[in-house]
Amino acid sequence: MHMLQKMGWKPGEGLGKNKEGAAEPLMLDIKMDKKGLVSQDEIVKKNKINNVPVIKDLSGKHPVSALGELCSKRKWNPPEYTVVFDGGPEHRKNFVFKVNVNGVEYQPTIASLNKKHAKAQCATVCLQALGLVPRDSSNPL
Repeated sequence: MHMLQKMGWKPGEGLGKNKEGAAEPLMLDIKMDKKGLVSQDEIVKKNKINNVPVIKDLSGKHPVSALGELCSKRKWNPPEYTVVFDGGPEHRKNFVFKVNVNGVEYQPTIASLNKKHAKAQCATVCLQALGLVPRDSSNPL
């Protein structure tokens, strides 16, 4: 306000050439939480969906990173991935991983053609067992 007063503005006057603008300064609203920008309507809708607890949306996230974030948020040890099966001909190997999360082991029933996909399948099985990702009936793991 000091700068405006130096330029000739007086408290109570409107801003602009014709003094028709806003007379009151804009109030600053400081956001202190880390929840992001959400409207009040969205909060009400989330809480009223059939009184079912809201599951965090993990769509678009790679299962391995989603599982790592989950363990970090719940203050568990990081997930430990282990190769259970590594076999087949050299040109077409199959891989199966298992993951140990919070003392419980999770393992898919289907082998994968590369390690990266096998690890992702393993993390998906764990997230499904924890109820964070819906089970896909067309692709049983």
